[in-house]
Amino acid sequence: MSGMVVGCAGSEPEGVTDGAAELRRLRGVLAEVRDLPEGFSVRPRDGWQAPFRPVDEDCRLVLDAAGGRPPANEPAARAAVVYQGDGLGELAGFALVSYRGDEAAGHFGALVEALGDCPVARARTAGRSTALRVSGLDLEGIDGEIQARRLSGRLNGYPYEIHLVFALSGRTLVSLVHAGVRDVDATRTRQLAGLLVDEVAA
Repeated sequence: MSGMVVGCAGSEPEGVTDGAAELRRLRGVLAEVRDLPEGFSVRPRDGWQAPFRPVDEDCRLVLDAAGGRPPANEPAARAAVVYQGDGLGELAGFALVSYRGDEAAGHFGALVEALGDCPVARARTAGRSTALRVSGLDLEGIDGEIQARRLSGRLNGYPYEIHLVFALSGRTLVSLVHAGVRDVDATRTRQLAGLLVDEVAA
């Protein structure tokens, strides 16, 4: 796997060494995620960013976390990468965020709560509509503490879908985004999530 993994370490003076070590660990994990589903580029790009800013605070929190910016002031380190797929507008974004102490569980809990309070992600825009309805997403067969959702509707007036997967592995928050125009293949989402979760657990 070639390319660059975007990442940053925590900024506290006493935590620089730990943060740097965690950043190396996260980058190493992402570099080991191989065997992507057929049709995905082997060249990673900068981490995923939401294509719009939701009006609702809980929906904003969810999309920020999916891009590697979770509800935390100073995680120890975070790293993110995105791959282009061969479907129309298809991409897969991986993000890992490492915490000090037991903060990971607390922030995962806040994320789960926000998922429950985000029925529709809407943008405050004039003209073409942007509204993605949130529903459940079955990822049976993936072990661990998993939260998965499907966001489907219109992005700037065009049909669009986003699959979001969040998992907690020790002190690491794992995030996957699988998005594209119209229908996004849940089987490919399951494959991508399984690869990422398994590599983090290893």
